[in-house]
Amino acid sequence: MNQPRQAKLVRSAPYFIVPDVARIGAYYRDVLGFQCEYSAGEPPEFALHSRDGFAVMFRRVQEPGRISPNERQGGTWDIFFWVDDVDALHAELTLKRAEVVYHPVVQPYGVKEFAIRDPIGYVLGFGQEWSPKNPT
Repeated sequence: MNQPRQAKLVRSAPYFIVPDVARIGAYYRDVLGFQCEYSAGEPPEFALHSRDGFAVMFRRVQEPGRISPNERQGGTWDIFFWVDDVDALHAELTLKRAEVVYHPVVQPYGVKEFAIRDPIGYVLGFGQEWSPKNPT
């Protein structure tokens, strides 16, 4: 019996609820280097922003009190990106005055990482695979 073809996942995007889509979109553009791919409504009710092919979706909610980033629930990040140069990205984002949660640190699991917090409270982690042979 023939097995059905297994489809390949080609992209993903976290879905962040926000009180103001235009305002958070401007932050992701100006501070984090994302570009708006799509926006709907006036004022915007929904938008899709991306950087280097990785997307984040934003949806406006009527009740901002319902927004609950993972950190408020005992978690760490709301999204994590693997990058090719963690130190260069950290320098870029600190130059643009991103709120740093923690600066680059080499973790025991072999990743050098840092995190920032966006104006809503979502925490974005960025990391690079790291081995003992890499300088710290």
